[in-house]
Amino acid sequence: MTRDSYYPFYGWLLMAGVILFSSYLLWDFGLFQQLVENDITYLSSIILLLFIIITVYLGFASWQLSRQLHLTQNYSNDSNPDKSWASEHLSLLHFQRQQAHNESEPLLARLIEKIHRGHVNGWFFSDVLMRLGLIGTVIGFVLMLSTVYQLKDNDIQALQQLLGTMGSGMQVALYTTLSGLGCGLLVSLQCQWLDRCADTLVSKIIELGMRAPKQ
Repeated sequence: MTRDSYYPFYGWLLMAGVILFSSYLLWDFGLFQQLVENDITYLSSIILLLFIIITVYLGFASWQLSRQLHLTQNYSNDSNPDKSWASEHLSLLHFQRQQAHNESEPLLARLIEKIHRGHVNGWFFSDVLMRLGLIGTVIGFVLMLSTVYQLKDNDIQALQQLLGTMGSGMQVALYTTLSGLGCGLLVSLQCQWLDRCADTLVSKIIELGMRAPKQ
C-alpha cells in the first residue's frame, strides 16, 4: 500500500492542531494574560508572535514538500513534469551522462540543498527563539538585582518595595525563558519532521535517477 504523498503536510497539520489546542487551554486558564501583563519587557509577546509566523512559514514549506513528493511519485503519469524537482534533477543527470561525466556528488548536493531549502531556516529561527528567551532571562536578573543597589532605607516599607521589584524581575526572567525554550522546542520538532520527509523525497528522486535509462 502506497503512503499518501501529502503526509508531510498532514503531519504538520497534526502538530499545528495540537499546538492550537494547547494554546486554547493556556488561554482558558489565563496563563497568556499573565504572561503579557507580568512581562514588562514584552519580550515574551515578541517570541510568541515570531513563533506564529515561523509556524505558518513551515506550513507552507510542508505543503510545497508534499506537492513535490506527489509529483515525484506520479512522475511517469504527470502531464506537467517540468514543474517538479525530480524532472529538473533527471534532466541535469541526463545532460551529465551525455557529457560522459561520472561525478554525481555535485548534483546530489544540489538536490539536497534545493529540497531542504524551504524549511532549513526553521532551525535558525528555533535557535533565535531560544536565545531571545535567554536574553530575557538576563534582563530579568538585571532588573531584579538592580533594585538591591537602590535600597537606602532599612524600614519595612522599603523592603516590601524591594521584594516587589525583585519579584517583577524574576517574572520577566522566568516567562521569557519559558516562552523562548518552549517555542524553540516546538519549531525544532516541526523542522525535524520536515527533514525526515525531505530525506524521503531525496531518496525517491535518486531512485528515479537510477532507474532512468542511460542514453
